[in-house]
Amino acid sequence: MSNDLPLAIGVLAILVLVAAALPAGLLLRRDWRLHVAMGALAGLTGAVNMSLPALQGLLYPLGISPSGTAVVTMAFGPLAGLVSALVVAGTHWAQQPSAWGPGVAAIGATLALACSWQALQQRLTAPIQALAGLSLSLPLLMWACMHWNNPALRGTGLGTLPWRFGLGVLLLGVALHMVLSRARATQALQQALKSLQQRGQEMQLALESMHGGQWEWHEGRQALYCRGNFYDDFDILDGDPATTLQRWRALRHPDDVAKVQEALRRAVGEKGNGAVQVEFRLRDRHGQWRSVVAHSRVAERDAEGHALRLVGVHVDVTHDREVASSLRSSQAKYTAVYDSMPDAAGITRVSDGKYLEVNPAFCALLGLKREHIVGRTAEELAIWATPDERPRLLEKLRRDGQVDHLPVLAQKNGAPIPGLISARPVNLEGESCLVFVFHDMRHEQRTTEELLAQNSLLQQAGRLARLGAWEEVIGKDTVYWSGMNYQIHGLALDAPLPRNYVETFVAPAWRSALREKMRDSLARQVGWSMEIEIVRADGRTIWARVSGEPVVEGNRVVGTRGVTLDIDEAKRAEQLLRQSEERFARIFQLLPYPMGLTRRSDGQYMDVNTAWEEAVGYRREEALGHSAISLGIYTAQQRAALMEAVTPEGRLTSFEAVMTVRSGAERTVLQSMRATDFDGQACWLFALHDITERKQAEEWVREREELLSLTISAAALGLWDWDLQTGMVTGDTRWHAMCGLNPVNDHADALHWKAAIGSADAPRIMKEVERHSMHVETPFDAIWRVDQKRAAGRWIRSLGKIVRFGADGVPLRMVGVCMDVTAQSEQEERLQRLAHYDALTGLANRVLLAQTLEQAMLQARSNHTLLGVAYLDLDGFKPINDRLGHEAGDQLLVMVATRLRHALRAMDCVARLGGDEFVLLLPGQGHGNECERMLYRVMESIAAPYMLGTERVSVTASIGYTLFPQDSSDADTLLRHADQAMYAAKQAGRNRFHQFDTAQERASQEVREQLVQMRSALVAGQFVLYLQPKVDMRLGTVVGAEALERWQHPERGILTPAAFLPRLQGTELEFTFDAWVVESALCHVRTLLAQGLELPVSINIAAPHLQQPDFAGWMAKQLARHCDISPALLELEITETAALYNIHQVADTLGALRQLGIRTSLDDFGTGYSSLSYLRRLPLHTLKIDQSFVQGMLSDSGDLAIVQGVVGLARSFNYSVIAEGVETVEQGEKLLQLGCTLAQGYCVARPMPVQAFMDWAVQWQAPQAWKIAGATEADTKTETKTEVGSLH
Repeated sequence: MSNDLPLAIGVLAILVLVAAALPAGLLLRRDWRLHVAMGALAGLTGAVNMSLPALQGLLYPLGISPSGTAVVTMAFGPLAGLVSALVVAGTHWAQQPSAWGPGVAAIGATLALACSWQALQQRLTAPIQALAGLSLSLPLLMWACMHWNNPALRGTGLGTLPWRFGLGVLLLGVALHMVLSRARATQALQQALKSLQQRGQEMQLALESMHGGQWEWHEGRQALYCRGNFYDDFDILDGDPATTLQRWRALRHPDDVAKVQEALRRAVGEKGNGAVQVEFRLRDRHGQWRSVVAHSRVAERDAEGHALRLVGVHVDVTHDREVASSLRSSQAKYTAVYDSMPDAAGITRVSDGKYLEVNPAFCALLGLKREHIVGRTAEELAIWATPDERPRLLEKLRRDGQVDHLPVLAQKNGAPIPGLISARPVNLEGESCLVFVFHDMRHEQRTTEELLAQNSLLQQAGRLARLGAWEEVIGKDTVYWSGMNYQIHGLALDAPLPRNYVETFVAPAWRSALREKMRDSLARQVGWSMEIEIVRADGRTIWARVSGEPVVEGNRVVGTRGVTLDIDEAKRAEQLLRQSEERFARIFQLLPYPMGLTRRSDGQYMDVNTAWEEAVGYRREEALGHSAISLGIYTAQQRAALMEAVTPEGRLTSFEAVMTVRSGAERTVLQSMRATDFDGQACWLFALHDITERKQAEEWVREREELLSLTISAAALGLWDWDLQTGMVTGDTRWHAMCGLNPVNDHADALHWKAAIGSADAPRIMKEVERHSMHVETPFDAIWRVDQKRAAGRWIRSLGKIVRFGADGVPLRMVGVCMDVTAQSEQEERLQRLAHYDALTGLANRVLLAQTLEQAMLQARSNHTLLGVAYLDLDGFKPINDRLGHEAGDQLLVMVATRLRHALRAMDCVARLGGDEFVLLLPGQGHGNECERMLYRVMESIAAPYMLGTERVSVTASIGYTLFPQDSSDADTLLRHADQAMYAAKQAGRNRFHQFDTAQERASQEVREQLVQMRSALVAGQFVLYLQPKVDMRLGTVVGAEALERWQHPERGILTPAAFLPRLQGTELEFTFDAWVVESALCHVRTLLAQGLELPVSINIAAPHLQQPDFAGWMAKQLARHCDISPALLELEITETAALYNIHQVADTLGALRQLGIRTSLDDFGTGYSSLSYLRRLPLHTLKIDQSFVQGMLSDSGDLAIVQGVVGLARSFNYSVIAEGVETVEQGEKLLQLGCTLAQGYCVARPMPVQAFMDWAVQWQAPQAWKIAGATEADTKTETKTEVGSLH
């Protein structure tokens, strides 16, 4: 056994050798694929040890090799250990299939132990400690597993401890640890080299960015080596050192040769590091001298300490030297500027304010010499006028970081010096200092005060004249606006200067003209002025006069200056005056009254209007310059009388005079005059009012009043006057007599209007008053009955008109006449009764019934009660009328009417429609039972015997009724519904009542409305045919399609046949719909043919349509319109119900269709009265298995038997068979096994539009399971045929 241990360790050493052969980067990478590979390798080494017969004793009694798994877990982690453990466990199971449990448990425990030590390894200072722990604990774990598995070993103690496993872990683990440590060291060295190279590259880049290069000098060989792009500018290439040295010496400036050689000598001769720096000049390839600084250090010495090799860099400092030279030049220049500045300037220390430097202007400002200022503070020199000046300066500097134009107050010998100071912080020799410039403002202040005084005068003048100044500079827009300009434009004084003035403030109507005026001014360099409208900031438009002139500098226009004058008040006053004059002139000419102006001195006309011309007959041109006397309008006496009537105030009002017009006619006028001035002359403004017609009318009125008085007397009319405020009425004697009153005379005391009429008519009279007050163009017209106590049976008609209204529009007084209309009223009552009541029975007729029914419906709805509407017809009335005569029949109807009135309530209404038909209105019903109790009482009353002379007769009543608003129809429909219910009562046996079925009627109405909607949809093209494919599952081909109807409803979307086809059944629209289906299907067939798809399309035909005698002929006509389509491409699907009804006729029809070439199939076979007898008699082509059987055949043996039977029947009758509703691949497989190869259903495809069907048909392929099942079925058929053939 001791000889076998090295062999086991040698096998495990393969793992170490493989790890050592891997690259360091790959071995240390955290890659799960590496871990899996190392775990598999460890497992394989363990499997090899377990397979070698020589090692079986070492592994007894567990039979596993755990060392490789433990070590690989420690080295590469749990994933590698898991893979190794799986390989070892698999090998153990293969070797000992009957006793594999203990070995697998042991390898699992090993994996758990190794994972624990691997996790603990992260916390230990040295990884070898965890490895040692694992080497000691693994033998103990294996010893425990051996004793647990073999009871015979439980008493042996630690003598059987498998130390070999710990030794294997220790040796293999140490070897792997060394391999991994070497890999880590290799990787660290590679990273260090890479970092060193990167730093060298970075140093080279940094050196090149400084315009420098590296060089080496070998003292023994007297050789110079140069590296870097820096040397390209000097054509020094990294080639032969001797050539490089010669080139280098040739480029040096002659004046710098000795300095460079001395520096080299010192660098070689010194014992230290040889650090030497020297600056010299080199000539570049362009012949320019470049300043170069050389830095050197001794890199190598011999044994005696002499320098053998120097390394260093060259840096181009030409730009730095140029910058330094520029700085020195700038310093000299700025020093000159500083000394020659007119403003005081200097440098002061921030900490104490001590002056470090000042310019001559500062000395002149204070009257001191520079030596007396520098080194002293502002407080010592008493420069600031107040103590706050310097703190304000420092605060401004602290807050903003700089000071610009800060107003301060200095002093000289106590005299204040106002100024502006600007300062910037600067650091001089580590101290915070301040560079300042002080500008003396005394001269500017004096100038400003003078300008302000002059500007104040100008501003005052501008305010008084509302004159604003402005200035514009070409390219800068507006640069100045005076305060008045801001006021004129409605802007605040702090508002920004306007931009694009014309677009902003000038009214649109003036913009083009103003631009043209300004362009002309600039072009000709002349001034301009223009009155325009401007739009203020507040939106108000005002008038302004804008004037301007170009600003010319050196024959070049640089801008425009001008003024804006507010002329709005003057302009508007001018406009108002002009408008007033125009308005007066227009009014003067348009007034309908004759008016004019005459001169007071001689009466000559100064002006007259059009109305005067029309009234007098003289034209204006003829009248001007003449007087009324000279024209013959007035005589001298008339004018004198006119002037005498003028008041001392110079007024004359409505003086009546007679004037003579041009035609010679005299006109009576009222003349009014007023003294006025016109064009500086004293004039009379006169107006005439022609009252000639009024005078004539007054005379005519007097005549008419006399005539009216005679007319009233002759027409027996009474006059009345009604005070609508108090309600009191006064009238003449005739009015009192008509009202049944006995006044003493025509001026009797007034009576209240209600005392003169009956109380029942009062509301109606007030409504007529309200109507007349709203429509005064039509007279007040009312008829009422006089109070019975005063004049029984008398009717009076009054006509009147409101003659006075109050300020608020309320009527105050009405006057009118009245007349006795008793005879007319009585005649109207008779006519009204004839129009609303039945002449025979006295009951309400149709007219009154309609009115009463409308009112009763409104009352029922408002009171939330039921209204019973009953239709009554007498049973047995016609035989009595025929046997006893019409006179007896009329007598019977009167008696029936009397009984109806007595049987009903006073609030109920009974009407006779004609013959023996009556209508009963029963309002106020709480529920239907109340109505039925009343109808039962009516029937009992009607059924009692009648005596017609000596004849005793009996009749009964059939009554139909409906309840409103349960039946929410209109009045006519309610009567029709009650009539329908009455006929139902008669059909049920008579002498009974029957209620109308509202729900049934509503459903019927809904069906009718849906049919109307469907008919409209059919016309509008909302119906379409979808195609559902039919396929051969065995061959995987499309063999046809079934056309299924869809309704593209505009609101509900796509509707299936279940939503609308049931509504069509039994209606006339059913045939029309079938015709559309046939036409659409033939169109789809043509569309498929156009795409190369010659597939039959099947359609469903309604049973009533198929049962029509000439259905086959009708189909022939449909096909004739599509003669290019083969009839075989159209297939009709019929149901069993359609086939069984009149089977002889259906068989003949199907035979005729077969002759036409149309194929037929029996749809939903097996769901109806399936019979072999009718199946044999019908000339069919295809049987269609109903989807209910297809969907249940996999779980229901009965459905499976039906499907199998249908397939067998089809074969027996030589019919094709197709299954519908195939929704799963399994159903298709089962059908193929049963011999049904044709199918349709959702598993194949859903119904789709024709275009989608064509796209689908090109790319469809059968499921793989169907292809396999189809091939199996085909092989079975072939074998069956072969066997049958062999039997024969």
